[in-house]
Amino acid sequence: MRQLILIRHPATDLAGTFCGHSDPDLSASGLAQLHALQRKLDQTPLDRLLSSDLLRTRRCAEALAAQHGIMATLTPALRELHFGDWEALRWDEIATRFPDQAQRWLNGFATFTPPHAEPYEQFTARISRAADEWLQDASCATLAIVTHRGVLQFLLQAYCGVDARAAWQLSSRYATALFCARAVGADNPLVVRETWHPD
Repeated sequence: MRQLILIRHPATDLAGTFCGHSDPDLSASGLAQLHALQRKLDQTPLDRLLSSDLLRTRRCAEALAAQHGIMATLTPALRELHFGDWEALRWDEIATRFPDQAQRWLNGFATFTPPHAEPYEQFTARISRAADEWLQDASCATLAIVTHRGVLQFLLQAYCGVDARAAWQLSSRYATALFCARAVGADNPLVVRETWHPD
């Protein structure tokens, strides 16, 4: 694998919330973002396309796969973190209803798990197990991954050498595509060469 394209799914009606394993469809603005993303990737050859199996990512991945004449591989390993009791809440709601928990999250989200949520360590472990295999597939020149913001942040930090602040910024907009590349035959590192978003 010489090029990796990391794609955040387009917007949904739950945009702006802690939307982990909740499963909304794309909104009208999200569909417009998807069409812009399709135009951007129209001339980019894709050998393989992987996606979270949640509806907002699946809709995007299947549209891109059909455009390129390939099949999208859907996997729960690329799902967003499950936020437990915080699912589908906005940050201001969380800060009001769970002030102590919200402060602990701000102090170190990787070490604090909201009630009934997926521990961050389990979240990153499931992504790593799958990504280690996918990224070492020498038969695949260009791999696209359609997923969620939290997954993108982890992949950028773990596999592209991006620090946490930069990963947060790079993944902040819906339907963003991050074009990462490495020299032929090199194991590491992947480097973000281009950042694109539809607006």
